[in-house]
Amino acid sequence: MNNINSKSLFTKRLDLRIPSNEEQYRLWQILCLEEVNQYYFPTPNRIFKNNDLRKTNIPDLQEARRLFLKDFTNWEIQKPFYEEKIKRINSQIDGSKFTWSIFLRGTDVVIGQITCQDKDSENEDTRDVGWYIDPKYQGNGFAYEAASMVLDFMFNEVDIKEIKTSAAEINEASWKLMEKLGFIYTGDYTSTYYKNDEILKAKNYYLNKKLYLNNQKKKILK
Repeated sequence: MNNINSKSLFTKRLDLRIPSNEEQYRLWQILCLEEVNQYYFPTPNRIFKNNDLRKTNIPDLQEARRLFLKDFTNWEIQKPFYEEKIKRINSQIDGSKFTWSIFLRGTDVVIGQITCQDKDSENEDTRDVGWYIDPKYQGNGFAYEAASMVLDFMFNEVDIKEIKTSAAEINEASWKLMEKLGFIYTGDYTSTYYKNDEILKAKNYYLNKKLYLNNQKKKILK
């Protein structure tokens, strides 16, 4: 793996920029939308641990989510976390996490964020990937365009070996996009996602450098 700094990336329609303080409030507003945060931000383990809640029943899942969103939807509480994030990015303290703010090409309109970061309990050559797009701009292929560029950067320039990620089974748009990107489905697990009185499954996906490069060759030959 190459120990290199992040850089801005560009596609036909998007600028993937190194994050700055200027767009963080707008990104936070997008994340506060339930249709976005319910899939992008599973309830953190610390909420369950600190409040003696379990992941195995709906009332505890609901209470954990309520406690998480209470702080998350308060900008005054969240602002210091965002400011610290930008400091770490600018100083390259956290080189294990690559983050980009997604802008419409050549404008100051920010529509989402994409990250590629360390995977828990895995070596540094294994990463996780995640993204979110403002619902107003979904359905236009922007997530695919941004993710394709990030995969190219991570596999070819950073030279990671594999990505392991997941998506809620109910979030069909996300896992179908993973499959379109060439990810391989590897099985389900019980998540902290829930709907009505049902605890939902999440789908695990995998992509390594060899698979990625083979997929790119197939696209060229078509």
